[in-house]
Amino acid sequence: MKNNFIFWFISFSALSIFAAKPQPPKFLVIQPIKTITVKAGKSVETTLAVSIAPEFHIQANPVGQANLIPTTIEFSEKEGLSLVSVIYPEGKVFRLENSEKDLQVYGGEVTFKLKLQAKTAQPGKQDFTGVLRFQPCNSKICFFPTRYEIKIPVQVLK
Repeated sequence: MKNNFIFWFISFSALSIFAAKPQPPKFLVIQPIKTITVKAGKSVETTLAVSIAPEFHIQANPVGQANLIPTTIEFSEKEGLSLVSVIYPEGKVFRLENSEKDLQVYGGEVTFKLKLQAKTAQPGKQDFTGVLRFQPCNSKICFFPTRYEIKIPVQVLK
């Protein structure tokens, strides 16, 4: 009986360790993107709005130091849609605790300007999917680089 109790106690203890596995912090939220409309063969500008959690910031682009990872937005050409350009907002000066160098960061509400082109896209609705890559930090440490998927609903007209 005592051995059964010990066995079950150890088993449930081990399971609770796995069940209590901490989730990574939610660094930011990509705001919903409304459907954009573009004529076939033309380009269109849109924005990507991001809300960064109050206790975090992400490296700007440019970040101001060669060894740091800047925020980037990338899309692969898909069904005739392509990303022509990204205008990154100006970062804010920030210094990590125990650091001697300033860096450029984004915090709070940030808006990126995107220019998309429907070079050879066929008329119709599609999702243009890309990636927001960034390195999140708090005032003391930086976390591993992270990537969030971006989906832009696009309506291509004749």
